[in-house]
Amino acid sequence: MPDPLSRRHIDVVLAEPQKSENIGAAARAMANMGLGRLVLVRPRNLRRELMESMATSHALSVLTEMTLHEDLDEALAPYGLVVGTTARPGRHRGPFYTPRQLAPLLLADEGKEPGPVALLFGPERMGLTTGDLRLCQKVVRIPTDRPETSSLNLAQAVLLLGYELLLAAGAGPEPPAVRPAPQAELAGMYADLTDLLLQIGFLPADNPEHWLMNIKKIFNRSLLTSGECNLWRGVCRQARWALANPGRARANMERPGHAR
Repeated sequence: MPDPLSRRHIDVVLAEPQKSENIGAAARAMANMGLGRLVLVRPRNLRRELMESMATSHALSVLTEMTLHEDLDEALAPYGLVVGTTARPGRHRGPFYTPRQLAPLLLADEGKEPGPVALLFGPERMGLTTGDLRLCQKVVRIPTDRPETSSLNLAQAVLLLGYELLLAAGAGPEPPAVRPAPQAELAGMYADLTDLLLQIGFLPADNPEHWLMNIKKIFNRSLLTSGECNLWRGVCRQARWALANPGRARANMERPGHAR
């Protein structure tokens, strides 16, 4: 059965792309995000060297396997689902999805054969027409800060949709695992910190634990590791030494090359 995390059944169809550099950059974005085939419909000024220069070596296979068509209906014929992309709003152009809303709908259900999906992009200058969007079952708009900045570079749009598909598939890189320091090490660090802050008069001597809680909240948000506890204990030791030996500490500070 197909891998439900796969995006290989999702192809990118570029209708009348105007610049070979954009085609190459779109191919690179597809390779970055693990999408399927590249399909071109009536491309203008198709220059292989410009495409390859933007695609870079790892996306050359996308260019090698791309197909060309003269008719948009013919290019879209194999697809069970066509997703149009647009930056322009309009009552007859929606309803619209954001990439994040749409991405889970395009992935294969576990144990089911994924049907072919086309992500359709229009020419760089004008995008898809309302007539083109009538060939689509779903329409996606990428949110931007302001309406006047809604137009994106073709490859940027491909990359953003591919990125949301990657996240929806759960195939993104896992954050590094963090092993929090044991409570005994945290207690030792807080004892050193309390001693230092009492010494410089930052904490009141009558109830230091109450005021230390606000500092603990800061550390608790980051889940300190053993190495980080040791780092802070080292800071406390050095600060106590500097307080006890102000002359030597000043001399160290004035040495050439000393990091301040």
